Amino acid sequence: MNRLIALVRREVWENKGARRTTPQVIGGIYIAFLLLGLFTTEHFDNEMYTFREAIRLLASQPEELRAAHGYEVLLGSSLLFTVVLAFVVFFYLLGALYDDRKDRSILFWKSLPASDTLTIASKLITAMVLAPLIFWAVFILTQILMAIIASLMVLSVGENPWTLFLSVVNPFKAWAMVLASYLAASIWFLPLHGWLLLVSAFAPRIPLLFAVLPPVIFAILQIWITFLKTFTLNTSLFGLIGDWIANSPAILFVDMHDGQGGLSLGISLTGDFDHSVTLANMLDRLFSVQMLSGLVVAAVFLAGALWLRHRATES
Repeated sequence: MNRLIALVRREVWENKGARRTTPQVIGGIYIAFLLLGLFTTEHFDNEMYTFREAIRLLASQPEELRAAHGYEVLLGSSLLFTVVLAFVVFFYLLGALYDDRKDRSILFWKSLPASDTLTIASKLITAMVLAPLIFWAVFILTQILMAIIASLMVLSVGENPWTLFLSVVNPFKAWAMVLASYLAASIWFLPLHGWLLLVSAFAPRIPLLFAVLPPVIFAILQIWITFLKTFTLNTSLFGLIGDWIANSPAILFVDMHDGQGGLSLGISLTGDFDHSVTLANMLDRLFSVQMLSGLVVAAVFLAGALWLRHRATES
């Protein structure tokens, strides 16, 4: 366990820029846009309102409506964090085993008293647990700072921020839901994590090319062969990957119901799962047949990555 912790610390130290600086930049962007919005004219219902008028309009709404809107705002503000986190994890895993071979440091790391299994496990833990926790913590700090700034501005126009939104909206429920979504999505995308580590273990150069091209070529050949046999375009690898992303337990998309927008888990393109943002729907995905199939695929990819790591050389 101590060796695993040491390896995780190594990953944090070597990649602190992407996982620490990046979410801080996102938080800064949110705060900058909040300040810009507070000091400029706001748009509500296609009419022009000053900030003072907008706050008074908000105060006139029922408490239940303010609570519902506030909860959606808290969840919705995690979208940019979620998207950037996905890119950070993607490129981190893509270079996780490749960089050691590229800079010829692999013999040094393999000479240490830590197995290749622990090395790969440390990279998975960093990508699936540590990175989401860091983004989530910065997300919470950003929302606290935004709440303080908004409260000061509300006080400046003579309204009470406590009765307006602070006592109405439960941020802890939203924060817990975002964390659950991050961790559930980490498990859901385990096949992708395994594939990226496999590519990172064998790619001689440009791992991004090796990660993208084989699935694309395979999917195109699959579509072409199927079309020649049946003259129909049946489900291909593209469709399977698309459905997998659409059914993700991550809070990703604004779903439209009867002309009204609302957040959803994944993208409502399939009828396989309920896309409402609830903990039960996240667990429903994690205990599904699709998840079981994904775990089998992930195990194959990770076993391949471990096998290649065992046989990695300086050449």
